[in-house]
Amino acid sequence: MDWKNGYVIEIEYVRGVHRELGPSALNSILLIQSIEPIALQNGFTYCDLGCGQGESVNLFAACHPEGEFHAVDFNSVHISSARGLAHQADLENVTFWENDFADLGELPLPTFDFIVIHGVYTWVGTETRRHIVEFLGNKLKPGGVVYLSYNSLLGWNAHAPLRELLISYADTQSGTLEQRIDLAIEFVERLKNAHASIFKTGPATRDFFEYICTLPRNYLAHEFFNRDWTLFCHADVARDLAGAKLSFTGSANFAENQDILRFSEAQQQILDGVTDKAMRETVKDFAVNMLLRRDLFSRDRPKLHSSLQLELFFRCRFALVVPQAKLKRKALFPIGEVHFDRELYDPILHAFELKPHSLEELLQHEEISVLGSGRVLEALIVLLSAEYVMPAVEPAPYTVMATKRLNCALLKREVDNLGKQFLASPVLQNAIKVDWLERLLIICEIDGNPDPLSFIWEKMETSRHKLTKEGKVIQSMVENLDELAVQIDTFRTSQLPLLQQLGIL
Repeated sequence: MDWKNGYVIEIEYVRGVHRELGPSALNSILLIQSIEPIALQNGFTYCDLGCGQGESVNLFAACHPEGEFHAVDFNSVHISSARGLAHQADLENVTFWENDFADLGELPLPTFDFIVIHGVYTWVGTETRRHIVEFLGNKLKPGGVVYLSYNSLLGWNAHAPLRELLISYADTQSGTLEQRIDLAIEFVERLKNAHASIFKTGPATRDFFEYICTLPRNYLAHEFFNRDWTLFCHADVARDLAGAKLSFTGSANFAENQDILRFSEAQQQILDGVTDKAMRETVKDFAVNMLLRRDLFSRDRPKLHSSLQLELFFRCRFALVVPQAKLKRKALFPIGEVHFDRELYDPILHAFELKPHSLEELLQHEEISVLGSGRVLEALIVLLSAEYVMPAVEPAPYTVMATKRLNCALLKREVDNLGKQFLASPVLQNAIKVDWLERLLIICEIDGNPDPLSFIWEKMETSRHKLTKEGKVIQSMVENLDELAVQIDTFRTSQLPLLQQLGIL
């Protein structure tokens, strides 16, 4: 394998934005955990360790011109790509460092309010993890916050033998890493077809293998083919970070903090009897078979009185991020499918469709206030957990300009990418995912193109791309053009007003 300190460098990592890494997203988690959020408006410092292609940190830098952002990655291709995007977007508040974690102490970095480490801790060795904890101890401010993700032993343990087989077989082959990954997958496929016992007695292994066969090779390379791949119990990680004077705050994912949406009544009763905080998290992981933990830690961050917490939450604004036309009146959680009572949810969603609202503002609508503040609060929690709504602000003009510059750079760079990509919303101070057709229509809106149908059809012909309808690929040109016209009309009536509301257009 082509490794640097055990980490894959032969293939670039996938691009993408992780919403939970955003400063305002992290603040919302602090608030629901009764911890004082970090004041952002007067400036703050933020560090991303293992930033990959830098799309997350560039997007958050654009959404927060008042912040000072630093990002570190040892992969020169990643850093070059991240710097290139920052230059295209004219972002002056983000600095990228091409460095190994062993050399973090030599960098002229400030102390930080936020340090985020996504997709690193499981995939590096003991010595590198020691350097990370040392950095947290030296560079996190008192009252600072750390985000750390890692693979959970409880969810991944059943799949560890399959990963070991894949990496071991790939290591015996010649060729590029991508070729060796293909050979390893082909080999395991043959084992499966030969009815190897692991696939017969463990249907979860079969399902998991079939799932990873659908994943991009550059994602698989970084997820499964590093030399190091350590699975952790939460208590072990909490013990590591206690060495940097950090204490566990909660999950950085909003839904994962809502026990009522994750655990049955019987499971909640068991959890209520577990008083040790670390043990409680372990029991939670057993209950939901957790794969990836996204933990938030803090250093002596002040607690909020429950009355102040409720007051602040009532004043927080939220915005709809899915057009009502596309919004399903249900959401899937570990406890099962939650169906939206139209009497409760329809007036709330209608209000959000008009503009962002705080809970306080929602309750000023007569048709909503009669529902009762408790029920409205419960509905809002469900909508936030389902990511149908997200925290929102009234952005400053310079923030709007910064995100527009970044979005123009992203649209140009990803114009031929047929997958879903992210754009920056100054209202959300976070990312919105848009598909290829939506991005082309956004370009038409920005350029004032009066004939989006011809523009997009030309792109489709060049890429030999065809639309789908009711799950089937449309074959004829006439039917593709008809469907394209329908989708353009749907975009204008449903998606476009929402994008304008979110400051993307």
